[in-house]
Parts: sequence; C-alpha cells; structure tokens
Amino acid sequence: MKTRLLTILMLITAGIFILNACKKNEEEDKVQLDANVSQFNTDANNYKSESDQADNDINNSLSSIPAFGRVAQGTEILSSPLCGVIIDSSQIANKILFYNFDGQTPCFSPSRTRSGQIKVELTTGAHWSDANSVLTITYINFKVTRLYDNKSITFNGVKTLKNINGNDWLGFILSSTTLKYQERALNIAVTFDNNLSATWNSARTTEWNYVQATTNPSIHYAHIVFTARGDTSLNGHTTVDSWGINRFGENFTTYYNSAIVSNTYCGLWRFNSGELVHHLNNADFKLTLGVDQNGNATPYACAYGYKVAWSANGNSNSVILSY
Repeated sequence: MKTRLLTILMLITAGIFILNACKKNEEEDKVQLDANVSQFNTDANNYKSESDQADNDINNSLSSIPAFGRVAQGTEILSSPLCGVIIDSSQIANKILFYNFDGQTPCFSPSRTRSGQIKVELTTGAHWSDANSVLTITYINFKVTRLYDNKSITFNGVKTLKNINGNDWLGFILSSTTLKYQERALNIAVTFDNNLSATWNSARTTEWNYVQATTNPSIHYAHIVFTARGDTSLNGHTTVDSWGINRFGENFTTYYNSAIVSNTYCGLWRFNSGELVHHLNNADFKLTLGVDQNGNATPYACAYGYKVAWSANGNSNSVILSY
C-alpha cells in the first residue's frame, strides 16, 4: 500500500499554459493561438511530468535508504527498483546521493530514456520522512527523450522540496493526517530538442488526503484527493504558482484564483475544480477546471474538461476542451 501511495504521491497536476496571439485578424489570431497553446501545453506537460516522475523515483527510494528514511541493519542501500538508474551512495555519510541515468533503458509509458544525473541532498532534518525536512535536488544535464518521436527535454538547475507534515502513513490511511509538500524551483534551465530554451520557476504547495470508502453512490471507492495551491507573491498576485520565460522568449506568470483539486477516482490529471490565470504579454487566459460539455461546473463525479477564456488584441473568446 505504501509503495502504491508513494507512486502517486509526487504526481502533481500538469498545468495548461496559454500563449498570447497578436495577429492581423481574428482568424489569424485563432490559428496562432491554437498553435501556441499546443506547443506551450506540450512544453509545460513535459516539464512537469518528467520533473514529477523524477521526484517520485527519489521519494520511492529514500523511504528505505539509511540516513534518508528507514535505518536498516547494515549499511547497504535498500532502494526500490528504479528504471534505468544507478544510485551512487559514496557520499551518503554527508546525506548526499547521486542518481545516474543510463540513457538506454526504455522507461514508463510512453517509452522514453533518461540520461544525466540528479544530485539529492538532505539539507534539513535527520530523515526525509521528518516534518520540515528539506531535500535539495540538482539537475545536471538530466535529459529525457521520447522514443516514438525522438523529442527531448533537458533540465539544469536546483529546486527544493519541503516535507511540511512528515510522512505519518498510519494517520494518512486513517484519514487523520495529510501529506503536504512545498516546492521551490528558481531558474531551472530547460532546453528542447530544437535547441530552443526556456526558464521555469515554481512555488506551490501540494497536499494529499486519503478518503475512505463510503456509501456515496457518486464516489464510493476509497481514493486520494490531491490539492495544489500557488503560494508566492509576484506582480501584485499572492497565489502565484509559476513564472518564467517560454521557448518563444515571452514572459509568463501563472496564479490561482482557487486551488485546483483532483482525485485518484477520476484521475489526477482530470481536475474537478479550480481556476488558473495565465498572464502573458498583458493578456490573461483564464482556465476554469472541472466543467461539463457546456462549460458549466460539472454535475457529475468526474468532469468532462476545462474552459479557457481570453481577451487578446481586442478580441474576446472562449473554448471548452476535454481532458
């Protein structure tokens, strides 16, 4: 049960980032907007999902590595099997591990390889499972390549993860405590396969709580609820989740009007509620999550999709998209 929970633990929602379109007429605006939305969304999803998958691997392994998690008899590393990874523990006495990716083993779905290195250091706390412990994670030419189209994304930079509540697994299963993490990433350099680059920053708090099975006919199975909130102030907004420069050289800021919420019953990628605003070049793109096919709050247990509304270049429009 613990391994399964850890596997989904670090999954954090993939944001959908919307770009500004400044063209000569409304039809050109729509064409360019669609192209930019598609590319920016792909970039954001790739960045977030690969970052989260790396976090998940780290979190899985640290729970059983001495000096980071469970202290076992002997000094051997008792890490979980990880795909295409060799863990260098030569500096474990200093609470430092190096995750070396072989660049050859196909991993996950869709199939892709990972190369480069991630340095993981426990910079605060005796164990990662302790409340207020902090991991400092350094990407060193960490490259992920999709095998079906040879597209790649490469990370360099440093981020931190703070374990707010500590990992009280019994309390979590009994629904009396939650698992809560705070992420800070500043100036992560991202390079794409066409040599274009972007800079990503993030500041968010994520929380998981376990809901036991009930007689509620809409969601009666036991499931985990995931909530994410932007938690920093920037450009007059107090709930900023991410900001930076996209591959087109344009500045963007994303903030939350309300927390985004999903669950494992409907899927962590299918949000049931929440509202984001992506601000780009003086234009706002508002995403309302968890709507039906008409763009209204879903009356069902699981939502159809999300609504995007924007006003750019003097034109206002909206579209409803499925998950």
